[in-house]
Amino acid sequence: MDGTSMLAWLRVFVLICCLGFAARSDYVSLTVKDRHWMTWSAPVTILLISEMVILETTASNFYMIAALLAISSLAVLDAPNPRDIPKWEQKQIALAVLYLIGMVGLFGGASQHANPDFVLLVLGEESPETTLWWSMIGAFLTVLVYLSAWRFGLIQGGADAKALILLTVLMPSWAFLPEPLFAPEETLFKLPPSMVMFLWASAVFLLAPPILILQNAMRGNIVSRADLKMAWHATKRPIEDIGGKPVWLLTEVIPSDDDADSRIVNRFLPDATTPTVEEFAERLEELQSHGVESAWIATKHPFIVYLFFAIAPLLLIGDPMGILASMT
Repeated sequence: MDGTSMLAWLRVFVLICCLGFAARSDYVSLTVKDRHWMTWSAPVTILLISEMVILETTASNFYMIAALLAISSLAVLDAPNPRDIPKWEQKQIALAVLYLIGMVGLFGGASQHANPDFVLLVLGEESPETTLWWSMIGAFLTVLVYLSAWRFGLIQGGADAKALILLTVLMPSWAFLPEPLFAPEETLFKLPPSMVMFLWASAVFLLAPPILILQNAMRGNIVSRADLKMAWHATKRPIEDIGGKPVWLLTEVIPSDDDADSRIVNRFLPDATTPTVEEFAERLEELQSHGVESAWIATKHPFIVYLFFAIAPLLLIGDPMGILASMT
């Protein structure tokens, strides 16, 4: 096993550990702290630097690591404000240096690799330095897509977006991973590995709604069209049975000036923020005081858990879109 193959399997080990701990945290507490992603960025960065050393690549490709880390840092850290330079602390100074080195990688690399033969590049027959630089550019743009999707609300969970961003830094392209075991020999790998994991995770995630509908139907929770609207993503439980594992309470009281006119409604979407234990208990007591015996709750199905399960098809099958493209 050569150096790059060893690094590829080390990368898989880091992938499993990083997503495994994150999935457990998100499943148990509904949160993944930023410290988790910042901690795991250290081995991810070391693996990238080691890869560049083994490949003996150009300086611009080393600097592209800084560009990738700089754009990824926006998920957890604010960019340093140039107007506050006199007030900068060590963190802001370090980020500014990272930004500057990254710009050298972007513009310096562009001057060397901006005009490749794209046919050879797609076929993997361009020079190793040029292919690597464009792989890093692809990862840079992928991170930018995730950041934009998160900011515009297309990706709801901050932890989900941060996970996808770190996965992109960990696996900038398929060249950084072991070859999928059961992928056809002439599969066209078009999507970045992190996007492929998103696809596999989404495919598993789509199995949840029909299972929830079946469970609610068997429990007699579906008696109206309004119940059917809730049944595919939530379950109905007696108030006294709600508690323990963190859940989102979708049934709530809409107050009015006259308490007699207060309405009981079922929210389609949960609150953007998870209520504290005290706030949750108060909302349950309020429902009970209005004679509500059962309430709809949404048990969080963290997407990071599905990302964790997506590791297996990623390593075994690879890119499903590439496989479909190669079959047409």
